[in-house]
Amino acid sequence: MPYKYGRRPPKNAPALRFGSFLQSAAPSYPATIDYLANLPGWQMLGNDVAGDCNAVTWANLRRLVTGTLATVYYPTQAQVWQFYQTQNPDFDPNGTQGTNGPGSNDDQGMDIQTGLEYLQTTGGPDGVKAVAFAKVDHTDLAEVKAALAIFGGLWLGVNVLGANQQEFAAGQAWSDVSGSAIEGGHAILGGGYDTDDVKFITWAQETEFAGSFWNGVVQGTPLVEESWVVIWPEHLGTTEFEQGVDQAQLAADYLALTGSELVLPQ
Repeated sequence: MPYKYGRRPPKNAPALRFGSFLQSAAPSYPATIDYLANLPGWQMLGNDVAGDCNAVTWANLRRLVTGTLATVYYPTQAQVWQFYQTQNPDFDPNGTQGTNGPGSNDDQGMDIQTGLEYLQTTGGPDGVKAVAFAKVDHTDLAEVKAALAIFGGLWLGVNVLGANQQEFAAGQAWSDVSGSAIEGGHAILGGGYDTDDVKFITWAQETEFAGSFWNGVVQGTPLVEESWVVIWPEHLGTTEFEQGVDQAQLAADYLALTGSELVLPQ
């Protein structure tokens, strides 16, 4: 069955850059990582009926971070709808396509960066605020792998080809299939890598991008369009964060961007 998408085009507002505060003396990272495999039982959370992929990515990321660094907490379907409604205030998951439910004009997806700003300023429905977030240069695979090794997950914004749904159904890695058109924008959780591929969760299953998808461009549009790291309170004090992040540079970049001091939760 075809699944739903729901990522709005990026607004490309000014943002922190992960590469700026990546510790230049950071240690080398493992050749392969798969944080997702340790947490079976991923959930669809409405993305089979509505364009809530961004809200699902938030829930999956919170599960990944808490399950790896603290006590696992998987946000509920009700909390996913609550986050979705921050950009779709009239959406009702119990409504119909003809009113304000899934598939209606009130089901319009989300912009990733706007959602991240909300998570930092207000906090998610689970009551946890993001400390900060930053863009990752997805064209630099070494930077992508460093971000995954330090933070465990990447919030990815991609453009999905029609053929990728077929690859997903067949359990195959997503690739840049010649002649296949882009069907929609999608937000997903990256959570691992090997030599050339990046592993991710979508539609309640783990799969991966082949290198051709990661580097793919269709009629001038990159298939991987956005890549973000989110710094959560659980990251602070971990060996990966302490060794991988230049905290003085992070604070300086944050001040230059926002005009405010970066406050790290104790």
